[in-house]
Amino acid sequence: MNGFLSKGFSLLALLVAISAFGQNQPAPEVSKGFTGYEAFQGSVNSDSKIFKLDSNAGYDFNKHFGVFAGMPLYFANTQTTTTQVNGTATTTTKNVTNNGIGNAYFGFAMRAPNTTLDYSSTLTLSAPTGSTSKGFSSGRANADWDNRFEHSFGRLTPFFEGGLANAVPDSRLSTRPFTSLGMLTHLEEGGEFELVKHFAVGGSGYEIVPFGNQKIFSKIVGKGQSGKGKGKNSFDQAAVSSGTGLTRENGFNSWIAFDPTPVWRMELGFSRSATFDLNSFAFNLRMNLGKIGRHRTS
Repeated sequence: MNGFLSKGFSLLALLVAISAFGQNQPAPEVSKGFTGYEAFQGSVNSDSKIFKLDSNAGYDFNKHFGVFAGMPLYFANTQTTTTQVNGTATTTTKNVTNNGIGNAYFGFAMRAPNTTLDYSSTLTLSAPTGSTSKGFSSGRANADWDNRFEHSFGRLTPFFEGGLANAVPDSRLSTRPFTSLGMLTHLEEGGEFELVKHFAVGGSGYEIVPFGNQKIFSKIVGKGQSGKGKGKNSFDQAAVSSGTGLTRENGFNSWIAFDPTPVWRMELGFSRSATFDLNSFAFNLRMNLGKIGRHRTS
């Protein structure tokens, strides 16, 4: 896993160098053209370490409509734990490492910028290209319709985001230790405050509300293994589990953000899942490749 992570950080270092070379002056905003993002994010807690490298490319037809496609690459690892049996330390959980691609996706983006209230919506369709035995796919196609409302009051920007999906999506600060299958709605409400230029702090609450039966494919318990780790959630105990309400969750996020250039955004955060009793440290490093291309074109 360390080799994969080293390659990932090396790739990001190369992209930093490319962006620095391509940015001498701020680029004017262009409403059409090619878009692209490279994002590296992760969640680390006492239960597991999950990382994701997400590559995304698309095209904006104008300031209102665009299309995009991408492919995530996951690096998942669960902690080794020990217990005392008659005074002797006995390992009860093997160190499980899973690396591999997730579900390839394609989507449509719609934006309605407005001085009163900004609205954006995305419809994302995913193909089952990931491994079900590693928990990177449910083996079924997925769809997620997400909607976001926000408005800036000076330095404060509150927002509300809500979506309907048949799988729990990752968020910027939550790289989930499982893939799910089952209808649900996901909600997040919060805000971000700009402290000084390029620096901001933010916070939000989130809820996952499932409908009917849910199926979970664990990224930290491999196929044929039994979970004996620190956690007592379904994704800690079995490679595949099924039941009503397994994906139900609520918690909160907090973060600090740094935007050194229009191309880069870096976030460090803390997430608390009240339902799963998990405290996670998270990061998200995101590069807007589309802005580099548009700057060079202009």
